[in-house]
Amino acid sequence: MSNEDMNKKMEFIVEQQAKFATDIEIMREVQATDSRRFSDALIGTLAIVGNLTKAQMRTEEKVELLADSQTRTDESIKQLTEAQKSTDQRLNIFINVVERYISGNGGSELRT
Repeated sequence: MSNEDMNKKMEFIVEQQAKFATDIEIMREVQATDSRRFSDALIGTLAIVGNLTKAQMRTEEKVELLADSQTRTDESIKQLTEAQKSTDQRLNIFINVVERYISGNGGSELRT
């Protein structure tokens, strides 16, 4: 191998090394940019997750309040149902008394 061939090969190797070093530097810059983007995206995602967590906690509190309210409403409806039964019984007794009174007297008092 002649000096000229050796010089060409060494020049080629030096050029390849320079190209490789340039490519590595470009990759480092891209990696740094990607790393910043990833960090920004991660921070944004964490903020969103934090907001969702707070919203979920508020929703759970509201659901619990609604469930308590529903329980109270159910109890009130039970009480109203019992009161309605009592009212129905008393009304039926009153109707029976009035019907007996009217039928016992033939309704003469009402025709005047």
